[in-house]
Amino acid sequence: ERARENIQMHIKSLNFGSVAELRTGNVKYKNSLGAFIDPHTVECTNKKGVKETITGRRILLAMGGRPKYPDIPGAKEFGITSDDVFSLEKSPGKTLVVGASYIALECAGFLTGMGYDA
Repeated sequence: ERARENIQMHIKSLNFGSVAELRTGNVKYKNSLGAFIDPHTVECTNKKGVKETITGRRILLAMGGRPKYPDIPGAKEFGITSDDVFSLEKSPGKTLVVGASYIALECAGFLTGMGYDA
């Protein structure tokens, strides 16, 4: 339980630190869904549905992705995502890590480092 809480706090601090660092660099951070209107204009919609139009000579898009379950039988019933692995309340036991990116490698390394058979 303590390790899980520490990991969650570390993840939150990394996210907060990233946003704080952007703001000190005079970068306007928007956590919104964006759609280009033209090469220098983006319409942003926040979680509450409020829309805002922003313009700029340069616009940086940094999209974080969320894991998706593969379209195979049993994936949602028996699998967990890389986001979920850091929130488990009990040992995952023997684990098959499926993926073709560095995230899968990191998850396998984390589980192995914690002493689990991954």
